Amino acid sequence: MYVATYRSEGRKTKRYKSEKSALKSIRNWLKQHEQQGYSVGLMGPDIPPTEFHDWELMPFDEPKTVSFYNSKKWINLKAEAFVRYGNKCACCGRSPENNVIMHVDHIKPRSKYPELALDINNLQILCEHCNTGKSNKFETNWRE
Repeated sequence: MYVATYRSEGRKTKRYKSEKSALKSIRNWLKQHEQQGYSVGLMGPDIPPTEFHDWELMPFDEPKTVSFYNSKKWINLKAEAFVRYGNKCACCGRSPENNVIMHVDHIKPRSKYPELALDINNLQILCEHCNTGKSNKFETNWRE
């Protein structure tokens, strides 16, 4: 049995027979209440207690109509990262003036730290060469 606690103005608890049905329900609820900033806690027999705040970061296999990198939240945050950190590679110092493509990199990789995917402090500007070399293998913060 999986138990989800929906936190909005009050609390509501629902029980689910499978993890998949719980995640699907939580994802849909968070999507409907995206503007309010609500959260949902989930507990189950084979998963640690987990808190969900953003439906786009949910670990659910249903095809999403908008990928993370095409979402409005990411596009806005990416623009904010360029304003905050500049348009110069934090690793090698190259910029578009050197005919390189610039990327916004997740210092702690999104694949390993999905909760940090939209954290501006987890972002840095890298050129395409440095970013692809870093991949998700390293967590080097070149801004420091």
